Amino acid sequence: MANVELRPGHKDLEELGFFEKYWVSIQPFLLSRGYELRSRYHPGWTPSWLQPGGKRIFSCDDSLPTVSQGSKMIDATRTNDGAKVVIRQVPTKTDELPILLLLSSPSLQADPRNCTVPILDIIILPGNDDTALIVMPMLRDFGNLTFRRVGEVVEMFEQVVHFLAFLHEQNISHMDFCWFNIMMDGSRVVPKGWHMANQFSHDGISIGEFEWVDRWSVRPVKYYVIDFELSQRMISKDNPRLFVGSWGQDRSVPEMSFTTPSDPFKVDVYQLGNVIKKLMTVSVLREPRFGVSLTRSKNYIGLDILKPLVDAMTNPDPLERLTAEESSKQFSIFRKKCSKRVMKGRIWRNEAPIPPLSSVERFFVKYLGYNPTN
Repeated sequence: MANVELRPGHKDLEELGFFEKYWVSIQPFLLSRGYELRSRYHPGWTPSWLQPGGKRIFSCDDSLPTVSQGSKMIDATRTNDGAKVVIRQVPTKTDELPILLLLSSPSLQADPRNCTVPILDIIILPGNDDTALIVMPMLRDFGNLTFRRVGEVVEMFEQVVHFLAFLHEQNISHMDFCWFNIMMDGSRVVPKGWHMANQFSHDGISIGEFEWVDRWSVRPVKYYVIDFELSQRMISKDNPRLFVGSWGQDRSVPEMSFTTPSDPFKVDVYQLGNVIKKLMTVSVLREPRFGVSLTRSKNYIGLDILKPLVDAMTNPDPLERLTAEESSKQFSIFRKKCSKRVMKGRIWRNEAPIPPLSSVERFFVKYLGYNPTN
C-alpha cells in the first residue's frame, strides 16, 4: 500500500456516498450508450492512491466526488469525441422533459432568443419508467469568473432577459429563474477547460495554475438557462394559474405567500431582476460585533447604469412590476443608448469573502494582461 498522508475526511473519500452508488450501478449501460464516467464510478473501483505506487490522495482524479444535487447530476466524457458532458436525471412524470423537448424543437431553436441549455441526448433507462437521463454540455456558473467590463454584464443580461420574454411567449414560467440556473459557455473563456468538481482547476487536481481570458476579449459569450424542474406551461400567460407558497432558489419575492396566490410569470421577472441586483448592490463584508458598524461594499463597482431597469423588474408590487416582454423592450431601448465607451468601461469586483484588487493589481489587469480570479 502506498504511504498515504491521511487527514480528517480522507477516509470518507475511500468509500462511495449513497448517491454515488446509483451512478456506479448504471455505469456499464452509460458506457454502452457512449458516455464514460470517471474511474471512481466504475464497478469494483479501488482508490488509486491506495494502490501500490499510488500518488498522494489529492493528486488523484478519483478522489474527487462530483455528484451534485443529490444523485441528479454527474460529469462524463462522450466517447466518440472526448467532449465533457453532464448527465442529469429527469423525472418523467413532471413537465420538465416535455418543456425541454418543446424548447429544443427546430422551430423554437431557430429563434435567436432561445437560451435553453442544449440537450445533446435523451437516455431512457431500461426497466425504469419514472426517470430519464438528459445529456448536456458541461457549462460554467455564469458568475464565478469575474466580470471585467460593463459590456460583459450587459451581454449576459441581454441574452437572459430576451430569453425570459421568449419563454413567456410560449406560456412557460420557469419558476426558478435564479442565480445558479444561469450558465455560461466557457469554452473560449477557459480554453484549457475545467473540472466539474473544481471549476478553478483545469484537471481538478492542479491548484494555482488556472488560466482564463476575460469575456470581452472573446465576445460574444453564450449564456444558457438550465433546470426546468419546476417549470409550468400554462394555457395563457395573460391568465395564468396562480401558485401559493414559495419556490426556487430566491424566496425573497415580496408576494410569495402560503395564503395568497402569486403570478409565476411576475415572479420570474423579479427573480431575474434580483440576479442582476445582486451583482450591483451592497453586501455585508463583516458581521456586527460588540456594536461595531457594518462594513458594506458593492459586489461590483460600475454597474449603476442598470439600476433603473433592475428596480422596475424588482418592484415589490407585482402589479407595478414590468412583464418579461416589457423588460425585454426596455432593455433594448437601454442597449441602444450604450456607447462603445460605456460598454468598455471597467468594473471591479468588491465582494466578500473575495479580496478586492489593489490599485496596483488593477493597473496590471488593465495594461499588463494580469488576470487573477478576483
